[in-house]
Amino acid sequence: MWGLAEVALAGALFVFMLWGLGPRIAAGGLAVALFWLAVALLGVLAAIVSPLILHHDPPALRGWGLGRSASDPGVFAKAWPRYGLLTLVGLAAIGVLAALRDPRFISRIAWNDAALKLAIYLVSGAVQDLVLFGFVLTRLRVAIAGGMGPAWAPARPFAAVTLAALFALAHAPNWPFAALVFLGGAALAWLFWARPNVILAGASHAVLGTALHAALRLNMRIGPFYAHPQGHILRHVLPFMAPIAQRIGW
Repeated sequence: MWGLAEVALAGALFVFMLWGLGPRIAAGGLAVALFWLAVALLGVLAAIVSPLILHHDPPALRGWGLGRSASDPGVFAKAWPRYGLLTLVGLAAIGVLAALRDPRFISRIAWNDAALKLAIYLVSGAVQDLVLFGFVLTRLRVAIAGGMGPAWAPARPFAAVTLAALFALAHAPNWPFAALVFLGGAALAWLFWARPNVILAGASHAVLGTALHAALRLNMRIGPFYAHPQGHILRHVLPFMAPIAQRIGW
């Protein structure tokens, strides 16, 4: 159960970064330094200390890393058709929702901005999913199912719903976005359980997230920046990103 304590620690770091430092980040100085320290601690915990030092998770379980065998269910050749199908289904659902709101939504998409958002999202999505699936879901899986072997039957849906709920809560108070995040998070968690692959999960996450913003014009800001975009963390910890963040809706 120590793995769940690690997840709780990661959650506390996230809350501290978003809600503790977020409203103060525009002042610069100490708040920015503490933000980068918290990011470093979270990254080291999720990518090094937990999987490699404390638990020795194999790449087949955590969904990333070298030395994956051909029999690994999450290797690219075996996993990409499932992630591709999930992404296509998600895009179709987003398209239907967008068409119901605006039958001419395709002509209103800012394609250059969408391409820019996708390029950034491909990186941020992989990083988010290394933490979300490669770390949090792996620790949940080991805690309730013992790893990759035969498990308690409800373990997979329980883990998928639990992870999706945590991911949705992380997007408060943007509840319309959080509801969609819950659905997408549950679907990706369900698939990652069977085909662990952080890069493919991140790519699907990036494509669907970009489509949500481009087609539905959905406000995707969270935390204290939901109603105050000018204070968004990205605009202050990486000042050169400020005009880009404004352009792509962050």
